[in-house]
Amino acid sequence: MKTIVVCLFVICVFQKSQAQVAVDSKKLAVCIIGGNLLNQKSEEYEVNKIVQLLESQNYTVQKFYHPNDNWDEISEASLNASIFIYRGHGIRLGIDGGFGGMSLYESVSGKKIASELKFNKSPIVLFPSVCGGAGSTAEDETDIGISEARNRVFGSALPFFIAGASAYYANNYNKGMYDFLELMFTGKTLGEAFDITGSKTNTLEMNQRVNDKRVNALYKIGISSSEGGGTAIITTSNNGVLNSKTIVSPKGYEIAYMGDPNYRMTEYQLSKK
Repeated sequence: MKTIVVCLFVICVFQKSQAQVAVDSKKLAVCIIGGNLLNQKSEEYEVNKIVQLLESQNYTVQKFYHPNDNWDEISEASLNASIFIYRGHGIRLGIDGGFGGMSLYESVSGKKIASELKFNKSPIVLFPSVCGGAGSTAEDETDIGISEARNRVFGSALPFFIAGASAYYANNYNKGMYDFLELMFTGKTLGEAFDITGSKTNTLEMNQRVNDKRVNALYKIGISSSEGGGTAIITTSNNGVLNSKTIVSPKGYEIAYMGDPNYRMTEYQLSKK
């Protein structure tokens, strides 16, 4: 707010300060559903459950559901968000190559996220059922191995950490993100919530230091896997034509996190500017 009349300077500064306190005290979340999904209504149904949970915790949620997923509007809304949620296709536009970025009305690369997102509130970034976000994708026909899974998780998370995020969590199960948030709202740490959600049906594959100069030296990356078995249907699109085939489900990497395992949402977001 610019002060034009000198005699109003003191009053204007006071009003701005009070308004700033009001903004800082709000709990804001950005929730995005990307484009080109096979069943948009189903995706919205699942994401809206998460929105309802957030609203029950007094978060104001700004929703950007395709086709209303304009990048500039998302960037502006994210400035003071303390939770950033993306549900959509994972894409291979990472900073280091490989996975990274988001598939919105336009493809948003990892470099674009890192350079154009400005997080003031050090949010936690959540990827529910995003290919590559927790390691596995819907196109994997064999076990990709923990090394590739780690690269995919790191590539998906890195742009947001460069932009100022404080934590990252991905879960490929339908109710997985909802369960994770419930745990975090009871005061569990990021590491504890990962252990609990991952131990239900999965096996811990990795929980170690990130060891990359671009992120905090204390940060860890954790990944858990499912053993596979049974059958899965893989659907691909080629020039708008859908093709499906049935395969034996390979070992999958379905839950992951990155950040300080001692991160606690209920305390951290109240203490950060």
